[in-house]
Amino acid sequence: MKKLIVLLLAMMMLVGAGCGAKKDAPEEKPGESVESLFTEGTFEGTGKGHNGEIKVAVTFSKDRIEKIEVLDHKESLGIFEAPVDKIPKEIIEEQSLTADLIAGATVTSKGLLEAIENACIAAGANVEALKKAEENKETEGEAVTHETDIVVVGGGIAGLSAAMEALELGAKVILVEKMPIVGGSTTRSGGKILAAGTDIQKEHGIEDSAEAFGDFLLEVGENQVDEEYVRLVAEKSNENFEWLMEHGVEFADDIEPLHSTISPARGHYTANLSGAGMITPLEKAFLAAGGTILYETPAVKLLKEGDKVVGIKATNPDKDDITIKATSVILATGGFNHNEEMMKTYIPFLKKYTSNVGLGNSGDGITMAQAVGARLLMREAGINLTVNGGTYYGYGEEFKGIFVNPDGERFMDESIFHFTRTRVLMDLGINEMYAITTEYNDRIGKAMEMGVGFEADSVEALGELIKAKNLAETVSRYNELAEKGKDEDFNKDASFMNAVEGEKYYALYMGMSSSGTFGGIDTDLQGRVYSEDGAIIEGLYAAGETASGRVLYKEYPGSGTAIMCFLTFGREAGRHAAENLK
Repeated sequence: MKKLIVLLLAMMMLVGAGCGAKKDAPEEKPGESVESLFTEGTFEGTGKGHNGEIKVAVTFSKDRIEKIEVLDHKESLGIFEAPVDKIPKEIIEEQSLTADLIAGATVTSKGLLEAIENACIAAGANVEALKKAEENKETEGEAVTHETDIVVVGGGIAGLSAAMEALELGAKVILVEKMPIVGGSTTRSGGKILAAGTDIQKEHGIEDSAEAFGDFLLEVGENQVDEEYVRLVAEKSNENFEWLMEHGVEFADDIEPLHSTISPARGHYTANLSGAGMITPLEKAFLAAGGTILYETPAVKLLKEGDKVVGIKATNPDKDDITIKATSVILATGGFNHNEEMMKTYIPFLKKYTSNVGLGNSGDGITMAQAVGARLLMREAGINLTVNGGTYYGYGEEFKGIFVNPDGERFMDESIFHFTRTRVLMDLGINEMYAITTEYNDRIGKAMEMGVGFEADSVEALGELIKAKNLAETVSRYNELAEKGKDEDFNKDASFMNAVEGEKYYALYMGMSSSGTFGGIDTDLQGRVYSEDGAIIEGLYAAGETASGRVLYKEYPGSGTAIMCFLTFGREAGRHAAENLK
């Protein structure tokens, strides 16, 4: 009934506004038809998305938007699906251009709406009237109650793994996801995952073992991580890798090392080079097996009876007051990159940074757990990396010049692993730096176009341009060492010691990018949450980035580590919660 009223109001407003192909339509006379709201037919429109142009075709009858089809786009997998599924449906249902933007995909949503709007303009529509048609939409909520065995909060790799594991062990499972799409930070990743002893490694003649993988995680964790936990990750890595494939995840036949100085190669990646390549199959498998996902349903509170957690309170866009009663709750809400206060409190090193993680990572699970007395284990660190914001230069081993601090002083061996570089920067308290080179390429050109790359005819002029007072002296010293073939300052391998000299000099601004946080809720090996006094909080589990303090310390071991860790403990929490029902 609400939708019918809204539709009637919309049509009245459109007619009253004179929406149609002609702006100065004559008044209707007896026996004559009313002017059309649209020109009949199919019209195309384009809009600017996150990664490029979005092109749509919209089909109109005389008085309705009948069909919306996306013809072409370059948006990311796992992010575009929600806008393209929800926005056209809402526009057709409400006959309005006031569809809500999809949180976590706002740029894509705006681009899609822009494309549809341009198609409406081509069809002769009064766009302003279409944008006002839903102003009187009602949003009163209702009280809703669900009962289940296990409720999982958060649909990233940890949450989906926990939910799938519990469901296959016979539990009734509801997963609530704050965003309109599942996936969290995993969807935004490149789809890499570390594993040891896999068939893919063997096919490439790579000898590896769970013991060697565990040793690596301990070494990078500076022996401050919990050995029992990281050993479990390593020992289960091949099993969990195969579990993903059993649930529809397709991996490339190739494998890559984290860095030329780190072996053996353990970097497996999805066939479509996207984290969505893991999330989408798991989501489909969970739903096909009878699981329930409530999208756009953020949990707001844990429910307790005595010392036991017995469910959650949640809400949704309709402002419903949702109660979900459950024997166990598994928190898998991700990190807290988008919670400014938590970032200041728990990762004070990051004074200035950008983040590409989803908007859902705002520390909700940690906050809810604290409210019921959970113990935290924070690490003051995360997946942090200095990169050029315009090109992501700085990830990998492509750059061959030198790194300098804002004063133009060299401070490290530039050839080391990029996440080890972050560890050096943490010790020095540096959040930003410059990459200096004389080698031009298209990415440097793009950086200059975006205002994060700089060019000069001399190193002295470049130093003045970026206000790095010691740059000329630093480059002179480095060139002397390059000529000697020995880095007496930072022990850089001689094979990388190429003099920085040429006709042009370039500086790339390198700022800190944060793709995740370390630490959170403290748990045992099964994911059960510890209280502040060290006891187990009955009925409460946590897994994934929201509970990562036992496996990640200061330096990130490399791309694919977090996904394997979070998959491991998601499954452990789901298994234990399901078995606990018996």
